[in-house]
Amino acid sequence: MNRTDLPQTLRRSSKEVQAAFATAHETAVRRYGEGEEAQRAAYGELKQSFELVTDHWVPKQD
Repeated sequence: MNRTDLPQTLRRSSKEVQAAFATAHETAVRRYGEGEEAQRAAYGELKQSFELVTDHWVPKQD
């Protein structure tokens, strides 16, 4: 996934967040195909370890 393909909130986030989303998205696309369902699945996976704070994603604090 190219950085310019990422939504704005992910572009403003760290490389760690971007890499995590890209990996989750690739996995979701293999499972569901391109589209909204893959996007939702990738965000669901991202939300396990990161949270949206204002306009960017940060690691969750346990």
